[in-house]
Amino acid sequence: MFYKVKAKCGHVGRNNYIEKTFYVTAHSGKEAARKVRYLPRVKHDRKDAILSVEQISRTEFVEGNAANSIDTYFKVTNSSEQRLLKAVDPGEIRPEPHSKKYKKKRDVSYIMKRMKILQKQYDKMMSEIVYG
Repeated sequence: MFYKVKAKCGHVGRNNYIEKTFYVTAHSGKEAARKVRYLPRVKHDRKDAILSVEQISRTEFVEGNAANSIDTYFKVTNSSEQRLLKAVDPGEIRPEPHSKKYKKKRDVSYIMKRMKILQKQYDKMMSEIVYG
C-alpha cells in the first residue's frame, strides 16, 4: 500500500520547522509513519514530528516521488548549500510551539536516560528490519 506522510523537517533554524510530504510504501499507516520518522531531515526528537498519514493511489505515489526528486530541499547536503541555493522559501518556515525542550542547564542523567531510550528504539527497529 502507498502512503503520503506529512512530517516536520529541520535544518531551518532552532525551534523552527518546515512541513514536507514523503511518499512511502508500507503495510500500515503506523509502519509508514515509523519509516518517515527515521528518514534524514525529519525531526527525530519531536513526539509530534509526524503531522498526518494518508493512504493514496499508486499514481499519486509516483507523482509525489517525482515532485520530491526535483525539490531542492532534498537535494542539498548541508546548511551552507541550502542557504546558497535558497532551497527553503522563508514563507514555508514555521516556528515550533513553545516547549520546555531547550533549557539553559541540562541534567546529565536526563541526557543519558534519553540516549538509552533512543538506542533501544533504534536497536528494536533495526532488528525488525534485519530479522523481519
